[in-house]
Amino acid sequence: MPITSLPSNVQIVDFEHGAVLTSFPDRGAESPAWSSVASKPVTSHIGLVTKDDCAVQPFVVFRPEFLDVLGPSPVLRVVAEEKTFPFAHEAGIWIPQTREVFFTSNQFCPEDGAPKKIAISKISVPKSPDGEYKWQVISPTPDILTGNGGVNYGKGALFCSQGQGNIPGALIYMDVRPPYATKVLLNHFHGRPFNAPNDVVVLPLDGSIWFTDPNYGIIQGLRAKEKLPNQVYAYDPKKGSLRAVADGFSRPNGISFSQDYKVCYISDTNAYDGLGGTIDHAAATIYAYDVVKSPGSAKPDRPYVLVNRRVFAYADCGAPDGIKVDMDGNVYSGCLDGVQVWDSDGVLIGKILVPGGVANFCFTDPGVLLLFNENRVYEARIQAVGSLVRE
Repeated sequence: MPITSLPSNVQIVDFEHGAVLTSFPDRGAESPAWSSVASKPVTSHIGLVTKDDCAVQPFVVFRPEFLDVLGPSPVLRVVAEEKTFPFAHEAGIWIPQTREVFFTSNQFCPEDGAPKKIAISKISVPKSPDGEYKWQVISPTPDILTGNGGVNYGKGALFCSQGQGNIPGALIYMDVRPPYATKVLLNHFHGRPFNAPNDVVVLPLDGSIWFTDPNYGIIQGLRAKEKLPNQVYAYDPKKGSLRAVADGFSRPNGISFSQDYKVCYISDTNAYDGLGGTIDHAAATIYAYDVVKSPGSAKPDRPYVLVNRRVFAYADCGAPDGIKVDMDGNVYSGCLDGVQVWDSDGVLIGKILVPGGVANFCFTDPGVLLLFNENRVYEARIQAVGSLVRE
């Protein structure tokens, strides 16, 4: 792989010659001491060399196939910024018809002293590569309390609401045009309130809704007490059925299906304590499951279940939050150093370094990613095409 032919914002990690280290860097998006750009051991945190809030060489190649993901001219730039509150945290719901992405903020305390809240915003996506993005906070009607992850659903958007006080967590549908009317689709497991629904995805094979339910909202004081284990559910609104489909997690978080819907990826982010700290020895793991028709049922319309749980990947920096998959089966996740990318075998093939890390992100047009970085939204232009929204 000739380094001289690489774009100037790409660096290559030569792990063969860097498999043994004499010193260990702080975890972050540091430029590895064995990369093509390092002349001495690097111990600084993310953003060692930055310009205009971007890493100078944000695209890190661990395996040659990541060059195919990036394409010949990858670009990373800041397209929106808000310094007064962490406006860009989760969800990332691409609506092709309106060319808008809806996303949620992190928790913040309004200046008027009201309880903690989470805002929902939308950002318009330009058609041209150098076009201007425009974003604004919206006001769903009724409001979506403490929204988090989200996904396309029908002609609108489906959000996870973590709940607050006596109001339980829920799945809430929202129209994507003003006045952004909302409707609660589900807010309990057979009479028991959810903990704090976190992320959600739809299985197109049967239209069922799959979502994670960790206790982060309870740890952060949104609600008083867990009533359920930290686990994963599948809801079929056509049949009115609700099932627990995966357990054994400390804190299940991101969830996504492979491009052919044969595999389900679920992350456990126990390495994030929910209060702003990290636990180095805790789970920061993506698990993979095979998606199959229930083998124990003779019904012609038997539901899909998850079998053959196995470790897919472990994130070396922070924990894997939101998960997305491209049309070639590569798996992307937001981590403390940006976005990490694994091939379908769980081998780390590359990273997109973002100062401060990424919680969630989404594909929009073919080859375009929007990355949510709390106070900034980044646009990455690469070659890969996302598999979640197919026009």
